[in-house]
Amino acid sequence: MSLILAIDTCTRRASIALRDGHVLRAELTWEAQRQETALISARIQEMLRSCQVAPKDLDVVAVAIGPGSFTGVRAGLAIGKGIALVHGLPMIGLTAFDVLAAAQPRHHLPMLVLLEAGRARVAACRYEWQGNTPAAASEWWIQDWRELVGTLEPPLWVCGEMPAEFIELAQQRVIVAPPAFCLRRAGFLADLAYERWRDGEVSDAYSLAAIYPAEA
Repeated sequence: MSLILAIDTCTRRASIALRDGHVLRAELTWEAQRQETALISARIQEMLRSCQVAPKDLDVVAVAIGPGSFTGVRAGLAIGKGIALVHGLPMIGLTAFDVLAAAQPRHHLPMLVLLEAGRARVAACRYEWQGNTPAAASEWWIQDWRELVGTLEPPLWVCGEMPAEFIELAQQRVIVAPPAFCLRRAGFLADLAYERWRDGEVSDAYSLAAIYPAEA
């Protein structure tokens, strides 16, 4: 039975999940704020314990590699690498954009996926549907949310981490995803990672690298 541990600490919202080949065994998402590594590690241990799973039982560790805050992305990657190196496990890294896009309902509208970038900015990436699967259709970029909202044109589905003011203005122009679809959940990271692991698309813990927003 395959077991995947998924860790996403890219921004102030952190999420962890445990999935096997058929079932999402456990998931926890919370506002981690300063990304205290000790707290995240403790919650991973508690989740594994509650599922009666030991770290040595895992088959792969999946981590959201960014973009996000330097501290947040580094914390999740360091924890994931620590578990993988100790137990000789492969790793899978996916962007936080991919995790959010995977959570969206099937609607076939072009999508704009957003993440917090600090200083009234958002990191953005456009996605389009390839059959029933969303795929990145552009390189991601960083923009002041006040500038970005003025560029939104229908048809467009916007999801992810957005200031309240952005949401209010964007709703007048395009479709904004409901809050439940804007929360990054490690369960979706685990689902994506399972597909890649099944196809043999894994990395070793030494080679997996984070991506950070460039200073604008």
